[in-house]
Amino acid sequence: MCCALLVAGCGHADTTGGAPAPASPAEIFCAPAPEGFLRARLQGAIDAEIDWSAPAVAQCLGGPRPGGDGVRLVYKGAVDDAPLLIVIGVANLLPGTSARNVAANVTLVREGAGSFFSTQGDDKCALDEVRQEPIDGRAGRYRLSARGYCTQPARALGTSDAGSVLVTRFDVSALVDYPQD
Repeated sequence: MCCALLVAGCGHADTTGGAPAPASPAEIFCAPAPEGFLRARLQGAIDAEIDWSAPAVAQCLGGPRPGGDGVRLVYKGAVDDAPLLIVIGVANLLPGTSARNVAANVTLVREGAGSFFSTQGDDKCALDEVRQEPIDGRAGRYRLSARGYCTQPARALGTSDAGSVLVTRFDVSALVDYPQD
């Protein structure tokens, strides 16, 4: 169920600028972003210094969280040759706004291993500063950049999982599509 929620939260934006093109299997659940990055320090059950950039590392176009109360960013890369999905949920962020001290949560998924780690709530991580700048020619699309940290670890969710992962810091850049009314 967690995988379905993560995949459903990924943006479904049209990247062609016109009529939808036939989607590859990977694009069915995630419209790929042509630019952006995630840099993070992970400590604990996953210990790594991450520096992932698109298009070399897959990431989704960001979009609203399922409840519409913020933004969801999805990045996919590898740590020690094992696939890792990182989802950052940014609370209460409106389209095109910039803000400081914004609550966030982080979920990490070791794909193929079925391991999930989550901060489970918006009270354990924060973004010092979030900036959103409009993209010329694309109504509802913004370039989001932010710097964040977690004060508590993402804890294992599965019954077979153990441990936790502390995301001591992270920097993100992403394209975010907001639905147009």
